[in-house]
Amino acid sequence: MLSRRHRLGTSNDAKAGTATRARALAAVRVWGTAALTVALLTPAAVATADPFGAAAETARRTAAAQPRVAGVLPLDDYSDMVVDGVHSRLFLSDPTRGAVVVTDFDGAVLKQVTGLPGAAQLALSKDAATLYAALPGADTVAAISTTTHEVVARYATGAGTAPRTLAVSGERLWFGYGSEGAGDIGSVDLTTARPVVTLGQATADHWYSAPALATSAAAPGILVAGDRDVGPATFAVYDVHTASARRTAERRLQEAGGTRDLTFTADGKNVIVASGSPYYHQVLRTSDLADAGHYPAAAYPNAVAVAADGAVAAGVDSAHGSDVFMFEAGARTSHGVFEFASGDSSPLLLPAGLGWAPDNRHLFAVTRETRQGAPVVLRVLTTPGKAATETVLHIPSTTPSGARSLTGRLASDLPFPAGTAVTLTRLNSGATKPVTLPSTTLAADETFALTDRATVHGYITYTASFAGDGLHLPSSTSIEVYIP
Repeated sequence: MLSRRHRLGTSNDAKAGTATRARALAAVRVWGTAALTVALLTPAAVATADPFGAAAETARRTAAAQPRVAGVLPLDDYSDMVVDGVHSRLFLSDPTRGAVVVTDFDGAVLKQVTGLPGAAQLALSKDAATLYAALPGADTVAAISTTTHEVVARYATGAGTAPRTLAVSGERLWFGYGSEGAGDIGSVDLTTARPVVTLGQATADHWYSAPALATSAAAPGILVAGDRDVGPATFAVYDVHTASARRTAERRLQEAGGTRDLTFTADGKNVIVASGSPYYHQVLRTSDLADAGHYPAAAYPNAVAVAADGAVAAGVDSAHGSDVFMFEAGARTSHGVFEFASGDSSPLLLPAGLGWAPDNRHLFAVTRETRQGAPVVLRVLTTPGKAATETVLHIPSTTPSGARSLTGRLASDLPFPAGTAVTLTRLNSGATKPVTLPSTTLAADETFALTDRATVHGYITYTASFAGDGLHLPSSTSIEVYIP
């Protein structure tokens, strides 16, 4: 338990600094000796209400003891990941090495498909027989067999087109291409004996660069596009039932930065946008791009994945808090979080770095620390954990009658329910057993306040404790003051 010693007179003292955040309780550290390792992450056990003492150590040992599977994957960089539920495979693209790495769901390397210059976004055919890879370094889209893991075809998109984004709708492959200031959308018609490439499908829409693209089997013939490299971001919906894209809706989101990830909801009625701002995952209706809600994760959204049952994993670029927030479909409150940081390790979730396994219970996350040469780490996330909490207690002020006004707050990545209780105790000078003060609950702004009317002297220790609940880990803090 943290303790801060202060001398208290009759005047109001300045508020004390906040206690150290108990983030390690919800995280497991994964060390990799090569480019990519994989670890199984489960929530840590909590033994006591003291997150800075025995409980933190117990949680660390419990988390570290969970099953771990490690494998070497030669990724120098990361662009995209596709989960193939039919063959139980993961495909990860490396633009620096110009390769696609194939693994099983445990992260074991099965194949490295090389000779793919600038390998960017990936897309899976409807029957999961073919993986497509955008190759901006070769002005090409490659088709890779998901059984032999060999390149079976290459579709040239034209000199200088540099295709970067992909989406499959029926028997057509749509791709975003173009340099800065000259973005557009093209297509590959796979229904003919010799696939036909058509450029300039969205020239009139003036995309700044190759837009992010998304399609869904639940919304056949619908393509959604969004600005990637400029903000405010423009989004558009296209009817792609035929070989030509016809725009049906367009909207510029003044508050949205460049799109980091874009995906449909399970029912195909909405798309979820992850961009650096605003500080939540936006939900847009596919019929007209009107607001359809949002998922309040945290600052800097950069990834989103939707399970077949509708569950949403909302990821953020965060070095100082939870990294992935879990939501039921349509929910506005997260029911659990994952946090990667532990000790001095602060891995970050990479953009578009989330994907669900077909069982809807295992989530793949691609992470990397910020230090030079750090490995890329693939984590397999299971049952989401509770959010770390921070209890803050300010130096009490003394009233003319001698009573002391205690104030503080709780902080967490997940909001606290109304009526959340905080326990306050006072340990008098020379005493061995603290006195429990009357109970107090959080106000709407997650602060609490209590007046201690006992007139005592000497060194007095006040402790504020939160016992934890179904969404939050416990935490506590103490301050020691001298009352003359």
